[in-house]
Parts: sequence; C-alpha cells; structure tokens
Amino acid sequence: MMEGADGQGITQGTEVTRMEKIARGLMFADDIVLKINLFVCSCLLLAAVMVAGLGVVYRFVLHDSLSWSDEVAAYLFVWLTCLGAAAGVKLRAHPEVRVLADRVPAAIAPLLKDFSDCAILALGAVFLMWGSDMLALMGTETAASVPISMVYPYLSIPVCGGLLVFHSLVRIVVSHLAPQAQANAAMVEGVSEHL
Repeated sequence: MMEGADGQGITQGTEVTRMEKIARGLMFADDIVLKINLFVCSCLLLAAVMVAGLGVVYRFVLHDSLSWSDEVAAYLFVWLTCLGAAAGVKLRAHPEVRVLADRVPAAIAPLLKDFSDCAILALGAVFLMWGSDMLALMGTETAASVPISMVYPYLSIPVCGGLLVFHSLVRIVVSHLAPQAQANAAMVEGVSEHL
C-alpha cells in the first residue's frame, strides 16, 4: 500500500472506483431489463392493435363476431399497462408533483428522492405479494372465451411488482454507491435511447 502526502493509503481511491464499477454494473443490468421490457411492450401493443382490428373487421365487415378478440385484447392491454408502468418508473416518465422537492434545501433533496424510491419499492412489494396470492387463487380458473389459464393475465401483477422493486432498488443503491455515475447517466437517459 502506497502512502500519499497526507499519510493516507491509495486504497481509498480504488475503493471509490470499485463502488463506481458496481454501480455501473447495476445500471447496465437495469438498462438491459428496461430494453427487454420496452421490446415486450412494443410486441404487446402490436398484438393488441392487431387483435382489436381483427375483431372490428370481423364484426363490422364480415358480420361474424369473434368471441375471443375483446377478451384477448383486454389481457394484452393489462400486460402492456403493467410493463409500461414499470418502464415509466425506470425512465422517470410518470408525472410528478415537485412543489415540495423544488423548495427544500439541496441537502434534503436526496432524502426526498430516496423516500419516493422507497415508496415505489413498497408499492412494488405489495404488487408482488398480493399478485402472487392472486395467482394461487386463480390457478384453476380459465378465461371465458379462450382456453387459457387465468394465471397468465394475473401474472402481470407480480411481474410488474418485481420490476418496480428491481428498478427502485437499483436507483437507491446506485445513488448511495456512486451518485456521480447516476447523475452522468441521467443526462443521457431517455426513451429514444432505449427504443
């Protein structure tokens, strides 16, 4: 261990870079999860539009309604909503009320960010717990017009909860391990980058 002019070891600098590497690794994993999520959302949106459009054509053009199109489109929309909400949390795309955050001293602002991230994490945990209970309850049920288990539509709730917990945990951990890494990433972060 080398000593600097002030008698402190250089290992402190390597500790900072190790923390920053961990933070960057977490942010990389978070971005990969987001890109997969956005790809799945795009596929779900395309499928929902196609199923709903097919239902309209059959009903109004061919005068022979499809019994399953409305239900399938609704299930696709539920999945799209849940996954889109999680992506919105990661991208900070949801509307926020900044009346208090813009008026507190700069020293308190990080605490408010941690509080909001913890609130989202708690909401995700609730979705995860109660969604898992719903899966157990609906495991034997089948959909009304298509022969699929109701587990698949209800699975969207715990998946959304898991994603909310993951994105919030990454944001909290990174903000404490290497706040400058998160600030640099926030400058280039945006929806267009991930599409």
